[in-house]
Amino acid sequence: MRRSITRGLSLLTGLGLVFIGVRFLLAPRVGAEGFGVFLPSGSSYAFHYAKGIRDVFSGLLMVVFVGRGYDRALGWVMLLGTLIPSVDVAVVLAQPTATLALELPHLIAIGLCLGLGISFLTAPAAAADFSVRQPQALAGQAS
Repeated sequence: MRRSITRGLSLLTGLGLVFIGVRFLLAPRVGAEGFGVFLPSGSSYAFHYAKGIRDVFSGLLMVVFVGRGYDRALGWVMLLGTLIPSVDVAVVLAQPTATLALELPHLIAIGLCLGLGISFLTAPAAAADFSVRQPQALAGQAS
């Protein structure tokens, strides 16, 4: 049950990141405002495209890992990936327009990444995760 909930939340997180990334690629100003950064008109969108592809990649990585059942790897990706929303919230906090409403999505992402990462890494491995054969099975195949 715990594994299914953790995988489901990870899948939703990955799909959400893909959506956010695509939004940054297709509508950079809207993406930036949703992120918590407001830029003057005529600004370059180079950063937005870099952030957009980062989010698409991260989201697709999560989706593929969930689909393939790579729980341990996904746990490490989530745990180490906590760095991304941590830096993102620092960027938002540095803005003169920073408010709790703009910081909250990043803070939630930090909690989600930490919680899911720890859940994956502390869950007992499923029987299908073990690919080591028993010695008896190997001895029977030797003849």
